[in-house]
Amino acid sequence: MGLRAFATPRPFVVSAADGTADRLRVEAGLRRRGWRAALSPAETGMLVVCGDPGDALAEAIEVVWRDMPEPRVRASADLAEVGGDGSRPPLELDEVSMADRADDRDGLRLDVLHVPLGPVLAHWPAGLRVDLTLQGDVVQAAEVTAVDTASGSFWDEDGTRAPTRQAARRLDSVSRLLRVAGWEAAGERAAVLRDDALAGVPDDVLAKRFGPFARRVGRSRALRWMIRDVADVQERLDGRLRDIGAALEGRRPGRAREPWREAVAVLTSLLDGAGLAEARLIVAGLDPDLGTAADG
Repeated sequence: MGLRAFATPRPFVVSAADGTADRLRVEAGLRRRGWRAALSPAETGMLVVCGDPGDALAEAIEVVWRDMPEPRVRASADLAEVGGDGSRPPLELDEVSMADRADDRDGLRLDVLHVPLGPVLAHWPAGLRVDLTLQGDVVQAAEVTAVDTASGSFWDEDGTRAPTRQAARRLDSVSRLLRVAGWEAAGERAAVLRDDALAGVPDDVLAKRFGPFARRVGRSRALRWMIRDVADVQERLDGRLRDIGAALEGRRPGRAREPWREAVAVLTSLLDGAGLAEARLIVAGLDPDLGTAADG
């Protein structure tokens, strides 16, 4: 069954660590068509895989694929159907974690759940898996793993407009964070600015477009209320907005993201004691780039 069978397609988009270019192309294609990406594979019968996943990520993608509702199709980064089948068996019950009991921080006996976040998750860093140990909705422990890496980062490939490209990199991170926070319109605006930067729109034009956006995000009381006590998410967001402005003025900003090993240590520390809903914001705030993970 082809893509035309879906009245309003909502593709579920998965990116490998080397799939940033494809992901940006998919997002631009969705925007041109007036489509919205699915937030969950249960919402759709269309799967789009960006890049070339390694074995571990490919296996996780297959689990998602076989659990998607039918009729279902796979699509390329151009959003053209590339086929698919429903031959795989359904998930077995033993693939779902069950609860144990343990003492919580106050000495009470509460259920302990082992919950994985990623690597196949909307608005999530490509190739990242975070295994959480929860009591109630509080993280007791977190294990962070790179299940897919690339030999280099997409954002470092072109040195001809290095500051502008780094502005685009930060806009990509800002877009992800705003979407995770539930501010879809602002997340989409950040993505449009990112694509304009990569398309070669002059920096002075970009700066004029970015200024009102940055002020709107910076002054949003609702956003600040949501992230006010969530680790250092607010500080990271404010820093990215400042760096984008600096880059559009021709100044090279500081380091965009922590190296992979540093990101692992930071995430593990920040997630400890956080709520489950806060965990998504913390990861989006840090936004590790696994394109450089292979280099340590």
